[in-house]
Amino acid sequence: MRSRSLRWRLQAWHALILLVVVAGFGTSFYLLARRAKFDEIDAELLSGARVLEGVLRTGALRGGPLGGLRLPASLTARYAEPGREPYFVIRRFDGSILLADPPDVDAPPDETMRPHHEWRARQRGMLHELSLRGPERSRILVGRSIDRELAGLRLLGLRLALTGLAVFAAGLVGGWWLSSRAVRPIGAMSATLDRITARRLSERIDSAGVDAELEGLATILNEMLGRLETSFEQQAQFTADASHELRTPLSVILTHVELALSRPRETAEYREALAACGRAAGRMKRVVDDLLTLARADAGQLELKRERVDLAAVVEEAVELLDALAERRDVTVETAIEPVEVMGDADGLARVASNLLANAILYNRPGGRVLVTTTREGDEAVLAVIDTGVGISESDLASLFRRFHRADPARSGETGGSGLGLAICRGLVEAHGGQIAVESRLSVGTTVAVRLPADEPAGSAGAKRPSPLAGEGGRRPDEGGSVLL
Repeated sequence: MRSRSLRWRLQAWHALILLVVVAGFGTSFYLLARRAKFDEIDAELLSGARVLEGVLRTGALRGGPLGGLRLPASLTARYAEPGREPYFVIRRFDGSILLADPPDVDAPPDETMRPHHEWRARQRGMLHELSLRGPERSRILVGRSIDRELAGLRLLGLRLALTGLAVFAAGLVGGWWLSSRAVRPIGAMSATLDRITARRLSERIDSAGVDAELEGLATILNEMLGRLETSFEQQAQFTADASHELRTPLSVILTHVELALSRPRETAEYREALAACGRAAGRMKRVVDDLLTLARADAGQLELKRERVDLAAVVEEAVELLDALAERRDVTVETAIEPVEVMGDADGLARVASNLLANAILYNRPGGRVLVTTTREGDEAVLAVIDTGVGISESDLASLFRRFHRADPARSGETGGSGLGLAICRGLVEAHGGQIAVESRLSVGTTVAVRLPADEPAGSAGAKRPSPLAGEGGRRPDEGGSVLL
Protein backbone atom coordinates (compact mmCIF):
# COMPACT_ATOMS: atom_id res chain seq x y z
CA MET A 1 0.00 0.00 0.00
CA ARG A 2 1.42 3.35 -1.04
CA SER A 3 1.92 5.71 1.88
CA ARG A 4 0.52 9.22 1.93
CA SER A 5 2.65 12.02 0.56
CA LEU A 6 4.68 14.22 2.88
CA ARG A 7 2.57 17.21 1.90
CA TRP A 8 -0.64 15.36 2.75
CA ARG A 9 0.70 14.27 6.12
CA LEU A 10 1.92 17.78 6.95
CA GLN A 11 -1.48 19.17 6.05
CA ALA A 12 -3.28 16.50 8.08
CA TRP A 13 -1.18 17.16 11.18
CA HIS A 14 -1.60 20.90 10.75
CA ALA A 15 -5.38 20.52 10.41
CA LEU A 16 -5.60 18.28 13.47
CA ILE A 17 -3.55 20.62 15.63
CA LEU A 18 -5.45 23.65 14.36
CA LEU A 19 -8.80 21.96 15.05
CA VAL A 20 -7.77 21.11 18.62
CA VAL A 21 -6.53 24.65 19.27
CA VAL A 22 -9.59 26.38 17.78
CA ALA A 23 -12.06 24.03 19.43
CA GLY A 24 -10.27 24.26 22.76
CA PHE A 25 -10.09 28.04 22.64
CA GLY A 26 -13.75 28.41 21.62
CA THR A 27 -15.01 25.94 24.23
CA SER A 28 -12.94 27.52 26.99
CA PHE A 29 -14.09 31.00 26.06
CA TYR A 30 -17.76 29.92 26.03
CA LEU A 31 -17.52 28.13 29.38
CA LEU A 32 -15.80 31.11 31.00
CA ALA A 33 -18.44 33.49 29.63
CA ARG A 34 -21.25 31.21 30.80
CA ARG A 35 -19.68 30.90 34.24
CA ALA A 36 -19.30 34.68 34.51
CA LYS A 37 -22.94 35.23 33.52
CA PHE A 38 -24.29 32.75 36.08
CA ASP A 39 -22.00 34.15 38.77
CA GLU A 40 -23.55 37.56 38.04
CA ILE A 41 -27.08 36.12 38.30
CA ASP A 42 -26.23 34.29 41.53
CA ALA A 43 -24.83 37.51 43.04
CA GLU A 44 -28.05 39.35 42.20
CA LEU A 45 -30.28 36.64 43.67
CA LEU A 46 -28.08 36.24 46.74
CA SER A 47 -28.23 39.96 47.46
CA GLY A 48 -32.06 39.77 47.33
CA ALA A 49 -32.07 36.69 49.59
CA ARG A 50 -29.79 38.48 52.06
CA VAL A 51 -32.26 41.35 52.28
CA LEU A 52 -35.06 38.92 53.09
CA GLU A 53 -32.85 37.13 55.63
CA GLY A 54 -32.21 40.44 57.39
CA VAL A 55 -35.93 41.13 57.70
CA LEU A 56 -36.56 37.60 59.06
CA ARG A 57 -34.02 38.15 61.79
CA THR A 58 -36.13 41.04 63.10
CA GLY A 59 -38.73 38.50 64.29
CA ALA A 60 -41.03 37.90 61.35
CA LEU A 61 -40.85 34.14 61.95
CA ARG A 62 -42.22 34.59 65.47
CA GLY A 63 -45.34 36.42 64.44
CA GLY A 64 -43.84 39.77 63.55
CA PRO A 65 -45.01 41.92 60.66
CA LEU A 66 -44.43 40.49 57.19
CA GLY A 67 -44.79 43.78 55.37
CA GLY A 68 -41.06 44.33 55.11
CA LEU A 69 -40.46 41.03 53.35
CA ARG A 70 -39.91 42.15 49.80
CA LEU A 71 -37.11 42.01 47.27
CA PRO A 72 -34.93 45.11 46.79
CA ALA A 73 -36.33 47.67 44.41
CA SER A 74 -33.11 47.61 42.39
CA LEU A 75 -33.74 43.94 41.57
CA THR A 76 -37.45 44.16 40.86
CA ALA A 77 -37.10 47.34 38.81
CA ARG A 78 -34.35 45.79 36.63
CA TYR A 79 -36.50 42.84 35.68
CA ALA A 80 -39.95 44.41 35.63
CA GLU A 81 -40.96 43.03 32.22
CA PRO A 82 -43.92 40.63 32.34
CA GLY A 83 -42.79 37.07 32.74
CA ARG A 84 -39.34 38.04 33.97
CA GLU A 85 -40.21 39.44 37.42
CA PRO A 86 -38.14 37.99 40.26
CA TYR A 87 -39.98 35.96 42.87
CA PHE A 88 -39.27 34.52 46.31
CA VAL A 89 -40.61 31.86 48.68
CA ILE A 90 -39.88 31.74 52.45
CA ARG A 91 -40.40 28.37 54.13
CA ARG A 92 -40.37 27.59 57.82
CA PHE A 93 -38.24 24.79 59.25
CA ASP A 94 -41.11 22.30 58.68
CA GLY A 95 -41.40 23.19 55.00
CA SER A 96 -44.58 25.25 55.27
CA ILE A 97 -44.58 28.47 53.32
CA LEU A 98 -44.36 31.61 55.40
CA LEU A 99 -44.58 34.00 52.48
CA ALA A 100 -44.41 33.78 48.70
CA ASP A 101 -44.37 36.59 46.16
CA PRO A 102 -46.29 36.18 43.97
CA PRO A 103 -48.44 33.92 46.13
CA ASP A 104 -49.07 31.37 43.41
CA VAL A 105 -45.44 30.93 42.44
CA ASP A 106 -44.50 27.34 41.71
CA ALA A 107 -41.11 26.96 43.35
CA PRO A 108 -40.50 23.58 45.07
CA PRO A 109 -37.82 23.45 47.75
CA ASP A 110 -34.29 22.47 46.71
CA GLU A 111 -33.93 18.97 48.13
CA THR A 112 -30.32 18.66 46.95
CA MET A 113 -29.13 21.33 49.38
CA ARG A 114 -26.83 19.75 51.95
CA PRO A 115 -26.40 20.80 55.59
CA HIS A 116 -22.98 22.34 54.87
CA HIS A 117 -24.41 24.50 52.10
CA GLU A 118 -25.11 28.10 53.13
CA TRP A 119 -26.74 28.72 49.79
CA ARG A 120 -27.18 26.80 46.58
CA ALA A 121 -28.27 27.76 43.06
CA ARG A 122 -30.18 25.63 40.59
CA GLN A 123 -31.73 25.93 37.15
CA ARG A 124 -35.18 24.75 36.24
CA GLY A 125 -35.79 25.21 32.55
CA MET A 126 -35.70 28.93 31.91
CA LEU A 127 -35.70 29.70 35.64
CA HIS A 128 -32.70 30.23 37.85
CA GLU A 129 -33.22 29.95 41.60
CA LEU A 130 -31.07 30.40 44.70
CA SER A 131 -31.81 28.86 48.12
CA LEU A 132 -30.37 30.48 51.28
CA ARG A 133 -30.48 29.15 54.82
CA GLY A 134 -32.37 31.70 56.96
CA PRO A 135 -32.74 32.11 60.71
CA GLU A 136 -34.45 29.36 62.73
CA ARG A 137 -33.83 26.74 59.99
CA SER A 138 -35.96 28.62 57.53
CA ARG A 139 -35.24 28.54 53.76
CA ILE A 140 -35.31 31.56 51.49
CA LEU A 141 -35.68 30.85 47.76
CA VAL A 142 -35.26 33.65 45.24
CA GLY A 143 -35.53 33.14 41.46
CA ARG A 144 -36.13 34.75 38.13
CA SER A 145 -36.34 33.89 34.44
CA ILE A 146 -33.04 33.75 32.56
CA ASP A 147 -34.42 33.23 29.06
CA ARG A 148 -32.60 36.28 27.71
CA GLU A 149 -29.32 35.24 29.26
CA LEU A 150 -29.67 31.73 27.81
CA ALA A 151 -30.52 33.18 24.41
CA GLY A 152 -27.46 35.40 24.66
CA LEU A 153 -25.28 32.42 25.53
CA ARG A 154 -26.66 30.45 22.59
CA LEU A 155 -25.89 33.37 20.30
CA LEU A 156 -22.40 33.60 21.75
CA GLY A 157 -21.89 29.89 21.14
CA LEU A 158 -23.07 30.22 17.55
CA ARG A 159 -20.74 33.17 16.91
CA LEU A 160 -17.84 31.31 18.43
CA ALA A 161 -18.58 28.26 16.27
CA LEU A 162 -18.78 30.36 13.09
CA THR A 163 -15.63 32.25 14.03
CA GLY A 164 -13.87 28.96 14.77
CA LEU A 165 -14.90 27.51 11.41
CA ALA A 166 -13.67 30.63 9.65
CA VAL A 167 -10.35 30.48 11.49
CA PHE A 168 -10.08 26.74 10.78
CA ALA A 169 -10.77 27.23 7.08
CA ALA A 170 -8.26 30.09 6.88
CA GLY A 171 -5.76 27.91 8.74
CA LEU A 172 -6.25 25.06 6.29
CA VAL A 173 -5.60 27.37 3.35
CA GLY A 174 -2.54 28.81 5.05
CA GLY A 175 -1.31 25.35 6.01
CA TRP A 176 -1.70 24.11 2.45
CA TRP A 177 0.28 27.07 1.19
CA LEU A 178 3.02 26.57 3.79
CA SER A 179 3.24 22.81 3.17
CA SER A 180 3.48 23.50 -0.56
CA ARG A 181 6.40 25.83 0.03
CA ALA A 182 8.00 23.35 2.42
CA VAL A 183 7.95 20.44 -0.04
CA ARG A 184 8.74 22.51 -3.13
CA PRO A 185 12.53 22.10 -2.72
CA ILE A 186 12.03 18.35 -2.33
CA GLY A 187 10.02 18.30 -5.53
CA ALA A 188 12.79 20.25 -7.31
CA MET A 189 15.39 17.79 -6.00
CA SER A 190 13.25 14.85 -7.13
CA ALA A 191 12.84 16.39 -10.59
CA THR A 192 16.60 16.86 -10.86
CA LEU A 193 17.28 13.29 -9.76
CA ASP A 194 14.61 12.03 -12.18
CA ARG A 195 16.43 13.67 -15.08
CA ILE A 196 19.71 11.99 -14.17
CA THR A 197 20.40 8.82 -16.10
CA ALA A 198 23.47 6.75 -16.82
CA ARG A 199 24.15 9.07 -19.76
CA ARG A 200 23.48 12.28 -17.80
CA LEU A 201 25.36 11.85 -14.55
CA SER A 202 26.98 15.28 -14.69
CA GLU A 203 23.86 17.13 -13.54
CA ARG A 204 23.75 18.19 -9.89
CA ILE A 205 21.17 19.49 -7.41
CA ASP A 206 21.30 23.25 -6.83
CA SER A 207 22.10 23.19 -3.11
CA ALA A 208 22.19 27.00 -2.98
CA GLY A 209 18.49 27.17 -3.77
CA VAL A 210 17.23 24.95 -0.94
CA ASP A 211 16.63 25.60 2.74
CA ALA A 212 19.32 24.97 5.32
CA GLU A 213 17.57 21.78 6.49
CA LEU A 214 17.82 20.27 2.99
CA GLU A 215 21.20 21.72 2.04
CA GLY A 216 23.02 18.88 3.82
CA LEU A 217 20.89 16.29 2.00
CA ALA A 218 21.53 18.00 -1.35
CA THR A 219 25.26 18.03 -0.65
CA ILE A 220 25.25 14.32 0.22
CA LEU A 221 23.27 13.48 -2.92
CA ASN A 222 25.64 15.55 -5.07
CA GLU A 223 28.63 13.77 -3.55
CA MET A 224 26.96 10.42 -4.18
CA LEU A 225 26.28 11.42 -7.79
CA GLY A 226 29.91 12.43 -8.14
CA ARG A 227 31.06 9.03 -6.90
CA LEU A 228 28.53 7.33 -9.15
CA GLU A 229 29.73 9.33 -12.16
CA THR A 230 33.34 8.43 -11.38
CA SER A 231 32.38 4.78 -10.98
CA PHE A 232 30.56 4.78 -14.33
CA GLU A 233 33.53 6.41 -16.04
CA GLN A 234 35.91 3.89 -14.51
CA GLN A 235 33.63 1.05 -15.53
CA ALA A 236 33.47 2.35 -19.09
CA GLN A 237 37.24 2.80 -19.18
CA PHE A 238 37.74 -0.67 -17.71
CA THR A 239 35.46 -2.24 -20.31
CA ALA A 240 37.31 -0.45 -23.11
CA ASP A 241 40.71 -1.47 -21.72
CA ALA A 242 39.67 -5.09 -21.22
CA SER A 243 38.24 -5.25 -24.74
CA HIS A 244 41.41 -3.78 -26.16
CA GLU A 245 43.59 -6.19 -24.15
CA LEU A 246 41.63 -9.22 -25.36
CA ARG A 247 41.29 -8.05 -28.94
CA THR A 248 45.01 -8.22 -29.70
CA PRO A 249 45.53 -11.96 -28.99
CA LEU A 250 42.16 -12.70 -30.53
CA SER A 251 43.24 -10.94 -33.72
CA VAL A 252 46.44 -12.97 -33.68
CA ILE A 253 44.43 -16.20 -33.46
CA LEU A 254 42.08 -15.20 -36.28
CA THR A 255 44.94 -14.09 -38.51
CA HIS A 256 46.85 -17.36 -38.10
CA VAL A 257 43.71 -19.43 -38.62
CA GLU A 258 42.81 -17.55 -41.82
CA LEU A 259 46.35 -17.87 -43.14
CA ALA A 260 46.46 -21.57 -42.31
CA LEU A 261 43.17 -22.21 -44.09
CA SER A 262 43.88 -20.01 -47.13
CA ARG A 263 45.71 -22.82 -48.91
CA PRO A 264 47.13 -26.28 -48.25
CA ARG A 265 50.31 -26.12 -46.17
CA GLU A 266 53.02 -28.37 -44.85
CA THR A 267 52.65 -29.99 -41.45
CA ALA A 268 55.36 -27.77 -39.98
CA GLU A 269 53.49 -24.64 -41.08
CA TYR A 270 50.29 -25.87 -39.46
CA ARG A 271 52.25 -26.66 -36.32
CA GLU A 272 53.75 -23.17 -36.28
CA ALA A 273 50.30 -21.58 -36.75
CA LEU A 274 48.81 -23.65 -33.94
CA ALA A 275 51.70 -22.73 -31.68
CA ALA A 276 51.09 -19.02 -32.35
CA CYS A 277 47.39 -19.50 -31.63
CA GLY A 278 48.28 -21.30 -28.43
CA ARG A 279 50.51 -18.45 -27.27
CA ALA A 280 47.79 -15.91 -28.03
CA ALA A 281 45.19 -18.05 -26.23
CA GLY A 282 47.55 -18.35 -23.29
CA ARG A 283 47.83 -14.57 -23.11
CA MET A 284 44.05 -14.27 -23.22
CA LYS A 285 43.76 -16.82 -20.43
CA ARG A 286 46.21 -14.90 -18.27
CA VAL A 287 44.23 -11.68 -18.78
CA VAL A 288 40.96 -13.44 -17.96
CA ASP A 289 42.50 -15.08 -14.89
CA ASP A 290 43.85 -11.72 -13.72
CA LEU A 291 40.44 -10.09 -14.20
CA LEU A 292 38.80 -12.91 -12.28
CA THR A 293 41.30 -12.43 -9.45
CA LEU A 294 40.59 -8.71 -9.33
CA ALA A 295 36.83 -9.31 -9.39
CA ARG A 296 37.13 -11.67 -6.44
CA ALA A 297 39.33 -9.17 -4.62
CA ASP A 298 36.75 -6.42 -5.17
CA ALA A 299 34.03 -8.71 -3.82
CA GLY A 300 36.19 -9.78 -0.87
CA GLN A 301 36.01 -13.38 -2.07
CA LEU A 302 39.69 -14.12 -2.68
CA GLU A 303 40.28 -17.67 -1.54
CA LEU A 304 43.44 -17.25 0.51
CA LYS A 305 44.93 -19.78 2.84
CA ARG A 306 45.82 -18.71 6.34
CA GLU A 307 49.06 -20.42 7.25
CA ARG A 308 52.43 -19.47 8.64
CA VAL A 309 54.54 -18.24 5.73
CA ASP A 310 58.26 -17.44 5.78
CA LEU A 311 58.38 -14.23 3.77
CA ALA A 312 62.13 -14.54 3.31
CA ALA A 313 61.73 -17.97 1.72
CA VAL A 314 59.02 -16.62 -0.60
CA VAL A 315 61.34 -13.83 -1.73
CA GLU A 316 64.28 -16.15 -2.27
CA GLU A 317 62.10 -18.40 -4.39
CA ALA A 318 60.95 -15.46 -6.50
CA VAL A 319 64.55 -14.28 -6.97
CA GLU A 320 65.57 -17.76 -8.06
CA LEU A 321 62.59 -18.01 -10.42
CA LEU A 322 63.42 -14.70 -12.14
CA ASP A 323 67.17 -15.17 -12.18
CA ALA A 324 67.13 -16.08 -15.88
CA LEU A 325 65.11 -12.98 -16.74
CA ALA A 326 67.51 -10.78 -14.80
CA GLU A 327 70.48 -12.34 -16.56
CA ARG A 328 68.84 -11.87 -19.93
CA ARG A 329 68.19 -8.19 -19.12
CA ASP A 330 71.68 -7.70 -17.69
CA VAL A 331 70.26 -6.68 -14.31
CA THR A 332 71.93 -7.63 -11.04
CA VAL A 333 69.58 -8.79 -8.28
CA GLU A 334 70.82 -8.51 -4.70
CA THR A 335 69.05 -9.52 -1.52
CA ALA A 336 69.17 -8.53 2.15
CA ILE A 337 66.89 -11.11 3.68
CA GLU A 338 65.87 -11.13 7.33
CA PRO A 339 63.72 -14.06 8.46
CA VAL A 340 60.20 -12.86 9.17
CA GLU A 341 56.95 -14.77 9.15
CA VAL A 342 53.43 -13.72 8.35
CA MET A 343 50.06 -15.43 8.39
CA GLY A 344 48.83 -15.64 4.83
CA ASP A 345 48.63 -17.44 1.54
CA ALA A 346 52.05 -18.56 0.28
CA ASP A 347 50.97 -18.62 -3.38
CA GLY A 348 49.42 -15.16 -3.18
CA LEU A 349 52.49 -13.66 -1.47
CA ALA A 350 54.75 -15.40 -4.00
CA ARG A 351 52.74 -13.77 -6.78
CA VAL A 352 53.19 -10.36 -5.15
CA ALA A 353 56.96 -10.83 -4.79
CA SER A 354 57.32 -12.17 -8.36
CA ASN A 355 55.28 -9.31 -9.88
CA LEU A 356 57.25 -6.61 -8.04
CA LEU A 357 60.61 -8.20 -8.84
CA ALA A 358 59.66 -8.78 -12.48
CA ASN A 359 58.65 -5.12 -12.85
CA ALA A 360 61.94 -4.02 -11.26
CA ILE A 361 63.87 -6.12 -13.78
CA LEU A 362 61.80 -5.35 -16.86
CA TYR A 363 61.74 -1.57 -16.29
CA ASN A 364 65.44 -1.36 -15.45
CA ARG A 365 68.30 -0.34 -17.68
CA PRO A 366 71.07 -2.69 -18.83
CA GLY A 367 73.66 -2.97 -16.07
CA GLY A 368 71.11 -1.85 -13.49
CA ARG A 369 70.60 -3.24 -9.99
CA VAL A 370 67.68 -4.50 -7.94
CA LEU A 371 67.81 -4.86 -4.16
CA VAL A 372 65.19 -7.02 -2.44
CA THR A 373 64.94 -6.87 1.36
CA THR A 374 62.74 -8.36 4.03
CA THR A 375 62.73 -6.85 7.52
CA ARG A 376 60.60 -6.68 10.58
CA GLU A 377 59.48 -3.30 11.94
CA GLY A 378 57.48 -3.58 15.10
CA ASP A 379 54.43 -5.67 14.32
CA GLU A 380 54.97 -5.44 10.58
CA ALA A 381 56.84 -7.52 8.06
CA VAL A 382 58.25 -5.33 5.28
CA LEU A 383 59.14 -6.49 1.79
CA ALA A 384 60.96 -3.84 -0.25
CA VAL A 385 62.03 -3.96 -3.90
CA ILE A 386 64.45 -1.17 -4.82
CA ASP A 387 65.63 -0.72 -8.38
CA THR A 388 67.82 1.67 -10.31
CA GLY A 389 65.48 1.68 -13.29
CA VAL A 390 63.86 4.36 -15.40
CA GLY A 391 61.61 5.55 -12.61
CA ILE A 392 57.97 6.67 -12.68
CA SER A 393 56.74 10.20 -13.26
CA GLU A 394 54.64 12.07 -10.72
CA SER A 395 51.61 11.95 -12.99
CA ASP A 396 51.84 8.17 -13.39
CA LEU A 397 52.25 7.49 -9.67
CA ALA A 398 48.64 8.44 -8.91
CA SER A 399 47.36 5.92 -11.49
CA LEU A 400 49.98 3.29 -10.97
CA PHE A 401 47.63 0.75 -9.41
CA ARG A 402 44.78 1.45 -11.78
CA ARG A 403 43.81 -1.50 -13.93
CA PHE A 404 45.34 -1.63 -17.41
CA HIS A 405 47.43 1.42 -16.60
CA ARG A 406 50.91 1.37 -18.07
CA ALA A 407 53.45 4.00 -17.10
CA ASP A 408 55.27 3.38 -20.38
CA PRO A 409 52.82 2.07 -23.02
CA ALA A 410 55.60 1.93 -25.59
CA ARG A 411 57.36 -0.76 -23.58
CA SER A 412 54.29 -2.77 -22.69
CA GLY A 413 54.50 -4.77 -25.87
CA GLU A 414 58.14 -5.45 -25.17
CA THR A 415 57.52 -6.69 -21.63
CA GLY A 416 54.27 -8.50 -22.43
CA GLY A 417 52.51 -6.96 -19.42
CA SER A 418 48.75 -6.44 -19.37
CA GLY A 419 48.71 -3.59 -16.86
CA LEU A 420 46.98 -5.70 -14.22
CA GLY A 421 49.99 -6.89 -12.20
CA LEU A 422 50.19 -4.02 -9.71
CA ALA A 423 46.40 -3.92 -9.29
CA ILE A 424 46.50 -7.62 -8.41
CA CYS A 425 49.39 -7.00 -6.01
CA ARG A 426 47.41 -4.34 -4.21
CA GLY A 427 44.35 -6.61 -4.00
CA LEU A 428 46.41 -9.47 -2.57
CA VAL A 429 48.25 -7.25 -0.07
CA GLU A 430 45.04 -5.63 1.15
CA ALA A 431 43.42 -9.07 1.44
CA HIS A 432 46.25 -9.90 3.86
CA GLY A 433 45.51 -6.73 5.86
CA GLY A 434 48.61 -4.95 4.56
CA GLN A 435 49.55 -1.88 2.53
CA ILE A 436 51.68 -1.28 -0.51
CA ALA A 437 53.53 1.98 -1.19
CA VAL A 438 55.65 3.30 -4.04
CA GLU A 439 58.27 6.00 -4.23
CA SER A 440 60.00 6.85 -7.48
CA ARG A 441 62.09 9.39 -9.31
CA LEU A 442 62.66 9.50 -13.03
CA SER A 443 66.05 8.19 -14.17
CA VAL A 444 66.94 7.32 -10.56
CA GLY A 445 64.79 4.38 -9.61
CA THR A 446 61.76 3.09 -7.79
CA THR A 447 61.11 1.63 -4.34
CA VAL A 448 58.06 -0.52 -3.71
CA ALA A 449 57.38 -1.49 -0.09
CA VAL A 450 54.82 -4.01 1.10
CA ARG A 451 53.85 -3.97 4.78
CA LEU A 452 52.08 -6.97 6.22
CA PRO A 453 51.06 -7.86 9.78
CA ALA A 454 53.87 -9.97 11.23
CA ASP A 455 52.98 -13.27 12.80
CA GLU A 456 55.01 -12.81 15.94
CA PRO A 457 55.05 -9.94 18.46
CA ALA A 458 57.33 -7.02 17.75
CA GLY A 459 60.96 -8.00 17.75
CA SER A 460 63.63 -5.86 19.29
CA ALA A 461 66.26 -5.72 16.60
CA GLY A 462 64.02 -5.64 13.57
CA ALA A 463 61.83 -2.86 14.93
CA LYS A 464 64.80 -0.48 14.99
CA ARG A 465 65.85 -1.01 11.39
CA PRO A 466 64.95 1.76 8.97
CA SER A 467 62.77 0.69 6.12
CA PRO A 468 61.99 2.05 2.70
CA LEU A 469 58.99 4.41 2.69
CA ALA A 470 58.82 4.31 6.51
CA GLY A 471 60.24 7.78 7.18
CA GLU A 472 63.34 9.87 6.81
CA GLY A 473 65.60 6.95 7.63
CA GLY A 474 64.10 4.95 4.81
CA ARG A 475 64.12 7.63 2.11
CA ARG A 476 66.80 8.07 -0.43
CA PRO A 477 68.07 11.66 -0.63
CA ASP A 478 67.12 12.00 -4.27
CA GLU A 479 63.72 10.39 -4.05
CA GLY A 480 60.85 11.88 -6.02
CA GLY A 481 57.12 11.22 -5.81
CA SER A 482 55.42 8.56 -3.72
CA VAL A 483 52.06 6.87 -3.46
CA LEU A 484 50.53 4.80 -0.66
CA LEU A 485 47.69 2.47 -1.54
